[in-house]
Amino acid sequence: FLLAYTLHPSTQAFVEPVAKAQPSGRRSLLSGLMLPTLGGFWSEPSVAESSAPKKRNLPADEMAKIVREDLVVKQFLATADFSPEIYDDACMFTDEIDTYPFDKFIKGTKALFVASESQVELVGDVGVLEEGQKIQFRFQETLAFNFPLIHPKVTLSGTCTLTRGKDGLIVSYREKWDQTVPEVLATTKF
Repeated sequence: FLLAYTLHPSTQAFVEPVAKAQPSGRRSLLSGLMLPTLGGFWSEPSVAESSAPKKRNLPADEMAKIVREDLVVKQFLATADFSPEIYDDACMFTDEIDTYPFDKFIKGTKALFVASESQVELVGDVGVLEEGQKIQFRFQETLAFNFPLIHPKVTLSGTCTLTRGKDGLIVSYREKWDQTVPEVLATTKF
């Protein structure tokens, strides 16, 4: 759907300037494409700054437990609702499309997906690797896009690796999908 929309000749005059004006990435591009269609109903999602102190140098098993709860209970891959106290403020979030700074990952994820219609599942358990320097988990998710009137859904699976810095906070988030971007788009259901 999105691919057809962005490639259709009637939308090129709109899509190309939006794509050039927006920072790179699917969240930025899709948010830019949605703005005009949402009209007065659009409002930027707020990103709450954490007043909780950072949880530095947590044991790896405790960190894995927090990540597990963020994934299973808070569904953070679709909601961006996670425990910011375990992430460095300069953490970079990378998926198969692009790399996003902390605040843009949160804003973009909250704008792009309909949390109540999306589902994230933990496949297996959250693992601790490299003597606690990395936390890794496998996931399967169905993501509902936040388009007006319809919420098309895609399904994908993959592995997410969280790398910890010297102070134990997460400094890097890396998603590796099992499917290519075209394969993910081919799963679109309306």
